[in-house]
Amino acid sequence: MDYIFDKNDILYAILKLGHEMKRKAQNKLKQYDITLEQWLLLYFVYQNEGCNQKKLSETSSRDTGAMTRSLNTLENKGLIERKSSYQDKREFLIYLTSEGKNLYKDTSEVMSQNAREIKSIFGESELEQFMYLLEKLDSNLE
Repeated sequence: MDYIFDKNDILYAILKLGHEMKRKAQNKLKQYDITLEQWLLLYFVYQNEGCNQKKLSETSSRDTGAMTRSLNTLENKGLIERKSSYQDKREFLIYLTSEGKNLYKDTSEVMSQNAREIKSIFGESELEQFMYLLEKLDSNLE
């Protein structure tokens, strides 16, 4: 018999929760004409400005093909720029444009508020336990 999960299944609950959290963040970013995935990439570039695409892929846990497509989108929107590396002309380093920096600063407060709203659902000990369980699940899935 095939396994079909229902609403009481942990996999179903995790997938549903992920979808709901993504939808909530997407709604907040909609006015900025940016998706959650694009915002996360802006965040990673902001944190690691001047790094190459490979490092961004590793840092964000995205495959290089998806990373290339996302970077192309952000470049077309004028939010990032690729510059040739001085050490290796075949390598491009990724930087935020001034428009990208401004958008990141505007949206980072929106995303911080979103995180505070989610955290406020839990008490301090509940949040610690939740984070412990998430880390335990993540480390066992790797």
